[in-house]
Amino acid sequence: MFLRILGKSILKRKSRIAIAIISVLIGSSVATALLTVSFDVSEKVSLEFRKYGANLLIVPHSDTIEVGFPGVEFGSVTEQRYINESDIWKIKSIYWRNNVMGFAPFLYQVVTARSEQVEQRIVLVGTYFNRTIQIQSPYAPQDPLTFTTGVQIISPWWHIMGDWIKDENDTTSCMIGATVAEKLNLSVNDSFTITYNQQYGSIENTSMYNLTVVGIVMTDGYEDNQIFVNLQVAQQITGRPGKLHTIQVSALCNACPVETFAEEIKELIPYVEGRSVKQLVHAEMDILGKIQNMMFLVTIVALIASALGVMTTMITSVIERQKEIGLMKSVGAENKKIIALFLSEATIIGIIGGIIGYLVGLILAQFIGISVFSLSITPRLEVIPIVIGISVGVALLASILPVRRAVRVEPAIVLRGE
Repeated sequence: MFLRILGKSILKRKSRIAIAIISVLIGSSVATALLTVSFDVSEKVSLEFRKYGANLLIVPHSDTIEVGFPGVEFGSVTEQRYINESDIWKIKSIYWRNNVMGFAPFLYQVVTARSEQVEQRIVLVGTYFNRTIQIQSPYAPQDPLTFTTGVQIISPWWHIMGDWIKDENDTTSCMIGATVAEKLNLSVNDSFTITYNQQYGSIENTSMYNLTVVGIVMTDGYEDNQIFVNLQVAQQITGRPGKLHTIQVSALCNACPVETFAEEIKELIPYVEGRSVKQLVHAEMDILGKIQNMMFLVTIVALIASALGVMTTMITSVIERQKEIGLMKSVGAENKKIIALFLSEATIIGIIGGIIGYLVGLILAQFIGISVFSLSITPRLEVIPIVIGISVGVALLASILPVRRAVRVEPAIVLRGE
């Protein structure tokens, strides 16, 4: 009997029920979209940040010695140490290896660069541009045995006029910073000479090398003042085979702090230490927090609007059905039956609105993902029960005032038409 009354009540007021469902649909679709995006937003935003450079610097642990007389300090002397290139693959064998987006080694040395007209002291940088390395001991058996990495992977924000060095065995090509190109009056395809002087006691060893410019780097940073070559070229010129000064690591740190990466790398390479780019990491976490707070507030506003829509519809329904409610009470219907009838309607409205809202919300989530992050958003099944629960909850909360009004209906008064 109760179900028959409930069915007839819904069918007789299809337009009112449809309006209430649309109200719930709006809130649930916004909640679905923002919840779905929120689950992916940390990774998406972190990926966006990784386009602007590395967030972890690996350096060799060096001993610092304070020098001076008693009571007079002259400063400190730091022993120069290097990282072995043969250990670089270990970065990709830590527990959080899948969050390591890329890394690039660097070897620095000051050289003298000569073009036809100018001579200048400039920093020479040896690095990987786009190199495939072998993972000698993978963390898990199913892990790949190779990994492609380099500056081109971790620094896609570099603006290049010309081209990258594509061949990892190229020993004659170089990329130069915009300031270097201006000082030496060089353009793409021009050649110049670099000279490196190495002192061994009273013996001086001079190495000369001819390089051809294939690309000009423009970053408005320190890269504009450097010359970039393949790592083995810098190692050969400076007499440091297999040696590195630093390794820049691009780590996706939405799941764990970037310091965790540094600790795990140090466990595998004990003679190094990790230094996070704190400003970038803090900015990343701050922006993630603000985006999630904004999504939470937008969701709350949308759900409040839905609740108001449902409440308005239900109150109108109660006003229209006062005689029906009075008649039900006059034949013995208790208040709890009246309450159950309206709350059942609200539950049905919430379920239908939640399901349709979830489907609409998936489309909205994809639109947000492609528009903001240029990436598709992965649908999350765990969002379905959350959204339906929220929708039903909003519908039930919005029914509190209409139900109280329905319970207060006096049969004698409404049946007399007063």
